[in-house]
Amino acid sequence: MRPAEKKTLIMLERLGVYSAAMRSCRIIFAMLLGTLHAEVTERKTSTVEALAAEKRHSIVLIKGANRWGESSGLGTGFVVGTNGVIASNWHVIGQNRAFTVQFPSGETYKPTHVLAVDRGRDLALVKIDAEDLVPIELGDSDALVVGQSIMAIGNPLGLEFSVSRGVVAAERDLDGFDMIQVAIPLEPGSSGSPVMDLQGRVLGLLAIKSSAALGLAVPVNDLKRLMENQHPVAMKHWITIGALDTEDWQSVMGGEWRQRAGTIVASGQGSGFGGRMQLVNLAGKPGVHFELEVEVKLEEESGAAGLSFCSDGSDTHYGFYPTAGSIRLTRFEGPDVYSWTILNTVPSKAYRPGEWNRIKVRVGDGKIIGSVNGDVVITADEMALKPGKVGLVKFRSPGAEFRRFRVGDSLPNPALSEKAGRKVRKLLKDVSLDGPFDRPRTESLAGFGEAGLRVVEEEARLLEVKSQRLKKLAARVHQDMVARELAGLLKVEDGEIDLLMSSLQIARLDNADLDMAVYQRRIDRMVAAVKQRYAKEDSEEQRLDKLLKYLFEDLGYHGSNREYYHRSNSYLNEVIDDREGLPITLSLVLVEMADRLDLPVYGVGVPRHFICMYQPKGKDPAAKKRLIDPFDGGRTITRVEASLLSGYSLEEGRFEAASRRSIILRILSNLLAVAGGERDMESMLRYLDVMLAIEEEPGYLSMRAMVHYSQGQYPEALVDLDRIIEMDLDGVNMDPIYRLRQSVQERLERE
Repeated sequence: MRPAEKKTLIMLERLGVYSAAMRSCRIIFAMLLGTLHAEVTERKTSTVEALAAEKRHSIVLIKGANRWGESSGLGTGFVVGTNGVIASNWHVIGQNRAFTVQFPSGETYKPTHVLAVDRGRDLALVKIDAEDLVPIELGDSDALVVGQSIMAIGNPLGLEFSVSRGVVAAERDLDGFDMIQVAIPLEPGSSGSPVMDLQGRVLGLLAIKSSAALGLAVPVNDLKRLMENQHPVAMKHWITIGALDTEDWQSVMGGEWRQRAGTIVASGQGSGFGGRMQLVNLAGKPGVHFELEVEVKLEEESGAAGLSFCSDGSDTHYGFYPTAGSIRLTRFEGPDVYSWTILNTVPSKAYRPGEWNRIKVRVGDGKIIGSVNGDVVITADEMALKPGKVGLVKFRSPGAEFRRFRVGDSLPNPALSEKAGRKVRKLLKDVSLDGPFDRPRTESLAGFGEAGLRVVEEEARLLEVKSQRLKKLAARVHQDMVARELAGLLKVEDGEIDLLMSSLQIARLDNADLDMAVYQRRIDRMVAAVKQRYAKEDSEEQRLDKLLKYLFEDLGYHGSNREYYHRSNSYLNEVIDDREGLPITLSLVLVEMADRLDLPVYGVGVPRHFICMYQPKGKDPAAKKRLIDPFDGGRTITRVEASLLSGYSLEEGRFEAASRRSIILRILSNLLAVAGGERDMESMLRYLDVMLAIEEEPGYLSMRAMVHYSQGQYPEALVDLDRIIEMDLDGVNMDPIYRLRQSVQERLERE
């Protein structure tokens, strides 16, 4: 009997109405109560589902930021005003930090104001620029009942907009504040979630986790009082962490600028054409002749950021900045592309992609002179714009960082004299690579001041560059070593090619630590396991069936359907480890094992697929050719099925054994295609280099030339194109090759 039924019967008995006659109806009475309980439960369940669907669109995900403006911590909030008012915990929005508000649709807002906060009760009201929102009705926390059912919607552990149910466990006094103890999960990200009754009215806000299963909520009546006592603070005044010094800087054209520990960080896009955003310096007031300098580092080389000068504080100014690996000088005379003039764009070997670069402009006597890391890269006879303000500028989406901004009539060169530089480098010559640095050395270096420190930093940078170059050299040596060994394996007669070792060399190309002997032993063990299953009376075809059963049923080798284009499917060691691969690599395993078992199984490269063919060598008239699809569990297929797999009608003559050399090249081609899909040009070049070491094919040469061209490696592209022309290919349209060569030659001449 349910507790509710038992409680009702006891109550009736105490009232004196529980007679013997009623006992005879006990079962019927219990059934009625049970039915009623089920109906109520069902109504509650459906109510929670309906409420979750209804209220979900009024719940928001709040993402906080750390001191550097990076995402740090999640919380929850909910709509309490149609005009964009959001309620949450004070600790969720963070003290004087930036944060964003995201709805379930993915629409994200930056708040405009913090309307009110109550640190003691951990409450906050914020405003976003949105209208016609649907607020959640606020209930009366004074009227709640311990034990009543509740629900919450929030973002526990980053699991966005999750629904949970529970009950009110108790009402507590916590350090002088009334709190609601709730039996409902509360994890990081849950804070700020509305605790609602089953009519969808907010009773409180989840705030503190008290145990693994219980939490504490701030009563909603405290939130109501806060809503009645608002003191709005604009976000530009609220945010002090990372805020710019408004005495020195003024942001124009939108975007986001932050300042921290001497570094200014620019992110987002401005309102100007191409995402242009400008930060005007208010402290520097240059005259007609001046110099301007800053160190800049781009988040990505696809971005652009640097110096602005002769600015009117709005759309008109010059810009000098790195962009896409080159250095550019531009003039902006308005908000759109029609008022934008590129004065010059030049590549510079002095520019260091991905690193801090010191860019400088000197303005005067009708000239603009721009330099990068001390090297003059652009000189322009140009003073179309009037003298004005100076500052920083950024374009497009990728962010940028700035430091050591300087402006003046003449900026001293931070470099040491040649003699002092030699002294610093002498002190660095025999620096120990382990243990503490000796005090006299560091004190001597400190005596050279900031310029000496720059020399030490530059030497460190050069060593890092050298280290990276040596790593690339080691990778290239490994590649050439593998290519040489693989080409050597393929120089023998095709039937003599060691297919297993050759395919493992391909895997070794991308995995220098691969121990090929391990997989040779693995294949040998697998072959020995099949031999143990043979009986003396087994026919050749019966031995083949036992091999197929062992490989595809017992070991479970199978085709990679979910991750077909993963490179692991072309690395034979990983195919053996995972027992999953492409048609060609699974076929290779079968062919190699069959070869060791003296079974006549060959690889067949039909279009768009790869299968195997068993061609009996005995004189048994019952033995027939069999087409086997290793990708489909080693199943025997018909010629019609093979045609369907390839998309072509295949005649009997098409089922010829593929050469071992072609199998190796086809595996490399598969890797090349995957790398192309991932736009991994470095890997594409690696695979093409090896393919050309095996076979100098014009198609491979032209593809490598185009990859070199796309990477700006023009001398290398020219070598490949000239080699194709030397081949004097009959019946081939060479016009595209000549046009590409002309384009490459023009690029080289411009450099």
